[in-house]
Amino acid sequence: MTIPSLHTVRLYIARDGFRWHRKAANGRIVSESGEAYTTKGAALEGLSMSNRDTDNYTFIDDTEEQS
Repeated sequence: MTIPSLHTVRLYIARDGFRWHRKAANGRIVSESGEAYTTKGAALEGLSMSNRDTDNYTFIDDTEEQS
């Protein structure tokens, strides 16, 4: 039996660049990038530095759909 992820981290494209946010199971945003990144790589680096507990969230890459 798998335990559902408590949080979701989503990478997406905004008007000003790449951004990410982290949502709790109740749907509330508990952290966000705070700035737009000019490259996807920079956004992923910032995301990984701020969200080191990779076993506790599900990652969603919404940039693939928008490219």
